[in-house]
Amino acid sequence: MSLDIEKALSDGFDRMLTQPGAYLVGAFLALGLANTVVVQSLMDVAVEFVVEEFGPQMAETGSLDEFRNEVGVLPFAVSLPPALLAVAFVALAFVGEALGIVGVRVFAASDPDRLPDGLADGLPLATVNGFLAGIFVFLIVTVGFVVGLIGLIIGGFVLATFLAVSLVFVRQAVALEGENAISALSESWSVAKGNRWYLFGLLIILGVIGAVVGGVVGLIGGLLGPAVNALANVIIGAAIGVFGIAVTTRAYQQLRTEQGEATGVDDDWEDPGGRDDVY
Repeated sequence: MSLDIEKALSDGFDRMLTQPGAYLVGAFLALGLANTVVVQSLMDVAVEFVVEEFGPQMAETGSLDEFRNEVGVLPFAVSLPPALLAVAFVALAFVGEALGIVGVRVFAASDPDRLPDGLADGLPLATVNGFLAGIFVFLIVTVGFVVGLIGLIIGGFVLATFLAVSLVFVRQAVALEGENAISALSESWSVAKGNRWYLFGLLIILGVIGAVVGGVVGLIGGLLGPAVNALANVIIGAAIGVFGIAVTTRAYQQLRTEQGEATGVDDDWEDPGGRDDVY
């Protein structure tokens, strides 16, 4: 009982090319554009603060122009109150998690060519649990990294990678199993057990694909100006992000189903997208 990496990748790619997959790419594209506007606007606020507070001193040392060059052009920055931008930043983080939950349910549906019914059932609570689970994963992986460095036995990177791979399915557990933020950690750990090397390989492949495609697009976009470069990065980020959700969701379903068959226990698991359980 091991993860079929090729199947997970091919299934994820095929799902992304469907109409629901296109809808998700469009939604993540809109989210990426909104995030770009907010982040660049916050950066512009920070730059103006630094220039106002330390501009004369920086000018005397000749570092002001260097500072502006390092920040670069911010073509999508808008003039809004910093407090409003901060609220928008947090709100978009929750919107992104909600889209992630929806994406998992879409790619888990039995019928790949239509949006499943009940797609938004319990979405607010699932979004909160998914968001909290993501924070827990970050904290666990960070603590594991620090402990590994201090212990000098396993090593920070090794322990952090082990934990990250083991907890890769928390969003799927929340979206498909209705787990809360804590129980999702246990569910992901259980599903990943015995397949961590395969999952590590799958995540490496996804990382390489993202790095290569993003690098090529970034190189081309950089030659066409900051606005085009930012737009290109948003488009590629949306596509790669949706592909990652599709692949990890199909991998989760594959392992979850195989584990149920191996133990001979149904464990209340049904194929998502069935007539009685749409996702």
